[in-house]
Amino acid sequence: MKYLTRFFCGSLALLLALSIGVPHGSACVGKTLVIGSTGTVQQQVLAQLLAVLIAERTGTSVKVADFSGHAAVHEALVKADIDMYVEYTGVGQVEILRKEAIADSDALFKAVKEVYNQDLNLIWLKPLGFANKQEAPAGAPADAAPVVRKDTLKKFPALARLINKLGGRIDDATIEQLEKQAAGQPPHKVARGFLKQNRLI
Repeated sequence: MKYLTRFFCGSLALLLALSIGVPHGSACVGKTLVIGSTGTVQQQVLAQLLAVLIAERTGTSVKVADFSGHAAVHEALVKADIDMYVEYTGVGQVEILRKEAIADSDALFKAVKEVYNQDLNLIWLKPLGFANKQEAPAGAPADAAPVVRKDTLKKFPALARLINKLGGRIDDATIEQLEKQAAGQPPHKVARGFLKQNRLI
């Protein structure tokens, strides 16, 4: 019965969205995934990459919500107001966890991933492939990676594997190019173009 209810709910949401233009998720709020962003162009592009990938590959309703900064979007994640967002390892270590910076990228990722998992029930997925030097506190590396609630991954078992398909695909040159494109067109169009070009959707 639960399976039938979820199936009917998802089908109804999709039918309504296609037929009368109802915004994604309005028919079945519980099935909507929410992706956070700090509102910068880079963050909006990254959030849309996740949103378009998930929506296209799973049929799940997804929406993006902007926040005033890293502390605000992290708090929303902890409170389950959102399901995921892209964070930077140095920000997670120094600004969120209030721990000392680690200079080695691999050691930093391992450390921040372990604490988030054990203490916050949040999962760091594969790094996307670039570091944002402007987001590097105390000189720590700032490798970008999706951070997802553990309970979200339990509800959507295939989600981690899907998101990890973005791992290592966005290097410094690529994110710079995507940001430039987003200056002239909506971030979701930029994201869709990248995903299609890389045969991810």
